[in-house]
Amino acid sequence: WELALDNAGLLPEFEDILTGFRNSFDQGIPPHCLEEDLSWYTPPSHSSSLLAREKIEKSFKLELESGRMYGPFTHQQVAERFPFFRTSPLGAVVNGNRLVRPINDLSFPKHDPQVPSVNSFVDKADFTTTWDDFRVVLAFLCARDKPCQLALFDWEKAYWQIPTNPDQWPYLLTLTFNNRLLLDTRINFGGVAGCGFFGRPADGWKCVMLHEFDLTTIFQWVDDNLFMKELESSVCMDDVAARLATLGVLKNNQSTHPSPTNRISLGSSGTAKTRPSLA
Repeated sequence: WELALDNAGLLPEFEDILTGFRNSFDQGIPPHCLEEDLSWYTPPSHSSSLLAREKIEKSFKLELESGRMYGPFTHQQVAERFPFFRTSPLGAVVNGNRLVRPINDLSFPKHDPQVPSVNSFVDKADFTTTWDDFRVVLAFLCARDKPCQLALFDWEKAYWQIPTNPDQWPYLLTLTFNNRLLLDTRINFGGVAGCGFFGRPADGWKCVMLHEFDLTTIFQWVDDNLFMKELESSVCMDDVAARLATLGVLKNNQSTHPSPTNRISLGSSGTAKTRPSLA
């Protein structure tokens, strides 16, 4: 990352990315406890998590094998290391494409002054980021007077590549379906700071890709990316993906699609759609 950013003339603008990867990213969660005599707070998962139990447990296995998670531990084992620790309930939501996506509900419980949620400690204004949406892409395409080629790139398990400050690990543990605890060293899907933290490395690699490849532009919506190039450009997405892999940016093979033609069909509702469908 340091060499890539330096070669692209992006330092010291993106120096904070290097600091984060070396020393971890601070999610803005302060040291805290809930009651003086309470050693832990580990509420059960939401019932919706059962919809994604197989997927969640498969993810646990993968993260443990990769060294991004540690455990499983008993409550007593964790209490020997941390004077207070907590978990947030696991849950699941159904995406617009009807796929079930696990979440870590860091906003639980809501409106309980006795038990403030993890997210309630974090000021979201400190972690703002801006993503390209349907209107941004539409405005760009409408301003063009010639065709172009597009490709969709999905950054695989994007959040799990961003390390969390160890001082905040006690407040981000995960309770398994077997009542055991996992120590998660990466930012959570469900945290207030997550989107902003991911946005900085995402902005950095976007600038690197635009410097190294003959691309017109790249649009970003969290871990979904729309690459654009002119018809005469010889850039191949396989080459882009291979370069990104050297930076630890892995692609989801099921969600990476170069457009077979230069014809573009845009949805008519900017509020209902956030990205174009490619034909």
